[in-house]
Amino acid sequence: MNIFKKISNRLSDIIFPRRCVGCQEYGIVLCEQCLATLPSAVLTKQSFVTALFDYHNPIVKKAIWKFKYGNVRGLAKNFSEKLYDEIIGDLSDRLYITKNQTFLMLPIPLHPQRNRERGYNQSELIVQELIKRDSNHLFQFSPTALLRIHKTKPQAKSDKRRARLENLQGAFKANQKIVNGKDIIIIDDVVTTGATISEARKALLASGARSVRAYVIAH
Repeated sequence: MNIFKKISNRLSDIIFPRRCVGCQEYGIVLCEQCLATLPSAVLTKQSFVTALFDYHNPIVKKAIWKFKYGNVRGLAKNFSEKLYDEIIGDLSDRLYITKNQTFLMLPIPLHPQRNRERGYNQSELIVQELIKRDSNHLFQFSPTALLRIHKTKPQAKSDKRRARLENLQGAFKANQKIVNGKDIIIIDDVVTTGATISEARKALLASGARSVRAYVIAH
């Protein structure tokens, strides 16, 4: 993010203090009460993907937009609270049976050019918050395990699943030395058709990953 955008965001916070996207409470973008009442997502088409919230809900959609494009990075902490509980709940049986198991936790990467334009990867912010909560050291993060090697056009501009899959073909490259034999958890903000996560999973499995699950904020 360039210096002018940073200054603009700070001035905006001073002139127009942040308010909860749900109840309009000052000083916070998403309060605990509104977070607790967000509707759950419907099941995704991909059995390996778990989503928390319904993206069609206006509060969810507005919060995601602010997080992804509005430089409201603090939402990573709000989202990670719910997401961490969901992940640990899903893994509880497996962790009970298999002691000392660890998982490689990876965000869906942005292309370097898009990362520079935006100034941050929102999915990586969530991963960083999840790692902070991981007192049992179940999760590991390697920033070079999965890379985006092709700059694809934004998925929102590809209307059909087939077009999205073609748009993403070969977009990701996994580091075999890091992912081989690992159980991997992919983290992203939103899943629609699932094309992005499916292509990332394909790259990881092709490089020897033992298993790949994905968790997202909204669907």
